[in-house]
Amino acid sequence: MQRLTAKELQRRYRAGERNFADVDLSGESLRGMNLKGIDLSGADLSRTDIRGTQFVNTTLQSTQFTQARAGLQRRCLVGQLAITLPLATILHFVSMGLSSGLIGSASAPESIENTFIPYITLLFMTLGMFIMVGRHGLTLKMLNTMLVVSAVAVGVSFAGLGVGAGTFAVTSAVAGTFVGAVAGGLAVVGTVAGAVVTTISVTTGGKGGGLAAVACALTGAIFLAITIGVFVAGGDASEAADEVVGIVAGTSAGVVTVASVVLNSYVVGRALKDDEKFSMVRRSALALGAVGGTSFAGADLTGAYFAQAILKNTNFADSRQRPTLLHNVRWKDAKKLDRARVGSSILQNPSVRDLVLTLNGIGQKFAETDLRGANLAGANLVRANFTGAILSAAVLAEANLQEADFTEASCIGTDFSCAHLTGATLEAWNIESSTCLDKVHCDYVYLLRNQQERRPSSGTFAPGDFTKLFQEVLDTIDLIFQNGIDWKAFIQTFKQIQEQYSEAELSIQSIENKGDGVVVVKLNAVPGTDKPVIHQSFNNAYQLALKEIEALYREQLDAKNEQIADFREQVDNFRRRNADLHELAKLKARQPVTIDVKNVEKIVQGNDNSRNISIGGNATGNVFQTGDSNTASIEFQQVTLPPPDRVNIQAELAALQAILAGLNDPVTTGIAAKVDAEAAKPAPDKSVVATTLETGLTYARNLQGFAEAIDQLRPHVQNAAGWLGEHGTKLLPLVGLML
Repeated sequence: MQRLTAKELQRRYRAGERNFADVDLSGESLRGMNLKGIDLSGADLSRTDIRGTQFVNTTLQSTQFTQARAGLQRRCLVGQLAITLPLATILHFVSMGLSSGLIGSASAPESIENTFIPYITLLFMTLGMFIMVGRHGLTLKMLNTMLVVSAVAVGVSFAGLGVGAGTFAVTSAVAGTFVGAVAGGLAVVGTVAGAVVTTISVTTGGKGGGLAAVACALTGAIFLAITIGVFVAGGDASEAADEVVGIVAGTSAGVVTVASVVLNSYVVGRALKDDEKFSMVRRSALALGAVGGTSFAGADLTGAYFAQAILKNTNFADSRQRPTLLHNVRWKDAKKLDRARVGSSILQNPSVRDLVLTLNGIGQKFAETDLRGANLAGANLVRANFTGAILSAAVLAEANLQEADFTEASCIGTDFSCAHLTGATLEAWNIESSTCLDKVHCDYVYLLRNQQERRPSSGTFAPGDFTKLFQEVLDTIDLIFQNGIDWKAFIQTFKQIQEQYSEAELSIQSIENKGDGVVVVKLNAVPGTDKPVIHQSFNNAYQLALKEIEALYREQLDAKNEQIADFREQVDNFRRRNADLHELAKLKARQPVTIDVKNVEKIVQGNDNSRNISIGGNATGNVFQTGDSNTASIEFQQVTLPPPDRVNIQAELAALQAILAGLNDPVTTGIAAKVDAEAAKPAPDKSVVATTLETGLTYARNLQGFAEAIDQLRPHVQNAAGWLGEHGTKLLPLVGLML
């Protein structure tokens, strides 16, 4: 690394040189330099004095700013205090002076005699607005409300001119209310403006600036009482009415003075504590406080280090030409980052700012939080909640993430290398090939929330097993249905999303029935696909499809109301004829029995849009074909299962895969792919085979082509059930077989 002095850097920069990558400037003073457009990537600026330095539109990738001192130069600091403190005083003097002047002139004997309405109006208007600010903050909505309230007060005052016009008393009351309303508004505006300036003084000059600013606010408020007293004293004090006016005026002035100081201090305190209600005041103060300070506007600070750097009055907002890049910046132990202008970056969130500074998030909630590009390497995040959080491109290398919840978190491009993930919940987290899972330390994880679906089911992962488990997931989109799945809505939505995101080349990889109504559908997607966007689009479209189908179901069911009685009678007849069907099958083993039920009315039930016939009694082994005909065929056969060691399971699975794929349905095609993948393994997993076949056959029974395929399926299902043992007996009734 080339050693360079500040003087040499400035000389070469003025000569037109801009590339100073990997130079050593540690300990130098770059104070006040304009280094716009310079490239200091990888340079060492540790312990440098960069107060007032302009790094606008520069390249500072991986630059070291450890223990650097940024912010305002001393002369700029003095200049800002010299401007802000008198400005705070002037704002209060002007607002309070105008308020008191209006009221004093309105209450003078020669103007409006014997009335104290302006003072009462001032008191209530000012206190009312102060309370509104205290409760609702200083937002644009709140300011609009204050303007509306003032306008209404003035409007009411003018409206009063039409009632009893010509009478002196009404005219006095209306004028007094109008003057009081305007004066109250001026008092609030002056206090608010003074609070903004006071906040600037605090962020710039620290506690000293804050005390001085509050003193200015107090001086301006007291000016209200003095001026009102002067106006009152200017009248004829010998009259009893004027004495009453004087008492009311003094009381009003005192109350408004105290309220003004209290509100000023309250607004400043809440703004400095990152209260969202006063974010407008804070942002304004930080923006003005950063004028003349160190500026990184538009700089590329990717991977830069600011450990233990002093960053008060520093500008990290975007420049006019380009945004400021703060990806993977190391902020640990940086000082006074809360007094820097951070623009629209993730650092505007106080919880995020605290996390990147301390790297301590034990048990904290970061649900729905934007943490894109955050450098959290080595952070302690045990039991942290990242549900729905955006962690794309974040660095979590070597972080302690035990029992953390990543449900539906976006982890595209996130670095988890060497992280500790034991006990983490990973339901529907979005990862892809750019997500780094190298050397993750993990004994077990949960695939569903509330610590369900443990992997591995027992024991712990061997080294490297965690990464292997999720390698398949890296280029898939997991769709999790917690309360069952409506296949018609699913297919409708899947086709829609396929067309909308054709470049993603979406296809169904597998369908898994997790039990308790939980179904997981995995979609294949090409690398680089924006999986979170597709996942959200699918969920939105699926919900709309469900609503449309449910509306259709209701219409169809309403149309069937008149036919229900007749249908029930036909079903009762069918039930009586079918009562001993199961025993008859045992007596005629291996002999197919066919019972035709003609003219049975079809009815739509459930949410799968299949045409079902509700039959009571024991109908085990029945296969229903509900096509466009009015005949329901029921066929079953009693069989004996072959010994497991006599079954070539790879051959049987390959045959089943071909038959399911031949049904030409996207769902069965996905199931067939899962069966094919399992058949390719030297030792297929029995539980996976059983679950996959059960899901596929259950779904396929609703397809019109199933009746033609059932004879082909039976021998292969029979052999597969023999190999599966107890896992396979539940497959037999799905194709009309029984033991």
